[in-house]
Amino acid sequence: MQDRKKHSIWDQYRYTFHYMREKTGVFSLAVCAGDAVLSIMLPFLEAALAGVVAACLVSSGPAGQILAMAAGYIILLQTVRFLQSHVRQLRVKLLFLFRGKMGPELDKKSLEMDGQSLESTQGQQKRRAASRNLYSGNEQGIEAFAAGFWDILIHFGGLVVYGVIVGRYSLLLLLLLTLQTMCTAWFHSLAGKREYKMEEEARENLNGLMYLKRESIAPGNGKDIRLYRMDRWFLGEFHEWIGKVTALIDKGTTAVTAAGIAGAALAFIRNAAVYGWLIMEMAKGNLTLPVFLLYVGIVAGVEIWMNGLFDALQQSYVNKKIMDDYRDFMEYGVLKEDGEETLKNPGSIHEIRLEHICFRYGGSDADTIHDLNLTIRPGERLALVGLNGAGKTTLIKLLCGIYRPTQGKIYLDGQDMDTLTRKEVFKEFSVVFQDVFAFSFPLAENVSCLGTGQEDKKRLRESLEKAGLWEKAASLPKGPDTAMNKDLDEEGVSLSGGELQKLMLARALYKDAPTVILDEPAAALDPIAESEMYEKYDAMLQAKTGIFISHRLSSTRFCDRILFMEKGRIVEEGDHEYLMKQDGAYARMFALQARYYRKKREEERIYE
Repeated sequence: MQDRKKHSIWDQYRYTFHYMREKTGVFSLAVCAGDAVLSIMLPFLEAALAGVVAACLVSSGPAGQILAMAAGYIILLQTVRFLQSHVRQLRVKLLFLFRGKMGPELDKKSLEMDGQSLESTQGQQKRRAASRNLYSGNEQGIEAFAAGFWDILIHFGGLVVYGVIVGRYSLLLLLLLTLQTMCTAWFHSLAGKREYKMEEEARENLNGLMYLKRESIAPGNGKDIRLYRMDRWFLGEFHEWIGKVTALIDKGTTAVTAAGIAGAALAFIRNAAVYGWLIMEMAKGNLTLPVFLLYVGIVAGVEIWMNGLFDALQQSYVNKKIMDDYRDFMEYGVLKEDGEETLKNPGSIHEIRLEHICFRYGGSDADTIHDLNLTIRPGERLALVGLNGAGKTTLIKLLCGIYRPTQGKIYLDGQDMDTLTRKEVFKEFSVVFQDVFAFSFPLAENVSCLGTGQEDKKRLRESLEKAGLWEKAASLPKGPDTAMNKDLDEEGVSLSGGELQKLMLARALYKDAPTVILDEPAAALDPIAESEMYEKYDAMLQAKTGIFISHRLSSTRFCDRILFMEKGRIVEEGDHEYLMKQDGAYARMFALQARYYRKKREEERIYE
């Protein structure tokens, strides 16, 4: 991913354990440390068991004393084994809870970051990459990264303990084990990097595969897929994308397999040399049987510790990159800090002034809005018209604070919007966008945007009545408390397109903001129906500023002022009669649309 911020592994550990202490307390760190100590002790006690028993048997003490020593050691071993098992389970539980408690941090960031950054292609890519840190199970991300630190500590500690024991007897033996360890580590490091690279490429291709899957089963696509026999195309694409993914995964696993074979060959050579040397030493009388058994267990343990350390290091390498993606997103998208000033006249109709506004989307080499100047008077009915792509919706998002200008200033009653908190700005605007939909919550919550029981019942009913949706809401199985859609409630209901438009209007009315913006919510209707709906909306918006957006010029003739936009600029301005007299771009497009709709109506009458 381009422009990804990277952090050192130590900084990632600092970050992880800071939040672990904050989310689950110091107790969780103590449990992990206790597990590390017990996990180092247990294998050593197990490796030494045979030697201890042999030492007891060859000793010349009384039988009862020998039995007591052996029994005491076994009791110690079992006690450590019991404690390690239960502490490890507690560690797993605490790390899982830690990951779960980090989830709201990511969701909070997504919900509160500026809309421009989140909606951008880069923002969506970063968000998907960051979600792997928390929502890909306990084998990936921050939970696995935290566990990996303790696993590295455990296996490194075990190697140190075993290395000290071996080194006290023979530095040559320790050197042999160290060289073999370093060679195997190098093989695994190369294989791990290749595997991660292949997994990253496979994941990118997997996004394409998941897109195909979604589109192939989407209910709205079924008729086209069947009528146009697109099933053959989809099947061909499925085979092609699956082939790409499996080929990449195969390359990664082949590298790991090769590293494993190389490591096994080195381990065989090491074992042959070490065990042969130990046997020769015992045959010469330089080693007693108990010591021989102890070193056999120690040498076997070195390989276990070593393999565990390699695996832990490799997983930490992979999860560190996932952590980089997560922190990259968490630090992304903050263009400016919220201001600290309060709005002088909250809830009243405002003068909105735009001065030399330019806006450019991230990654674009051209402005979408060009040096735009505009003053919207309090209580004015303003229309933004023009062809699709003229910049109307972008301008609206700038007006209500979802986007921030690349250059220029926006003022509410003379106050710079950059000096105000975004939440305070958002309270002053109600917007009905062109993509109308209902969240899968109860209808009342969709209108009030509050939790169940928190809404004002009287205000809710008035809003639904004004929007023409009260009778529908009252007829539902649970009235306004009926869930929308069936995603979260099997008894949920779905509204028609026209009913959804009314629902969005009811939401805008319930909010009762001083500025109401309608961004082509009726674009799916015919021009006459859209015009009638806009005039109905206008009648509802008493003592408010109303901004109406459409690419159909006939729908907004009732407005005080019409702004005709082309390529991010206001090219004409005035009421309908004035603009028609100017015989400019507005008049030409109005005439063209009028001829088109007259012709269409004549054709419809012919076929009636």
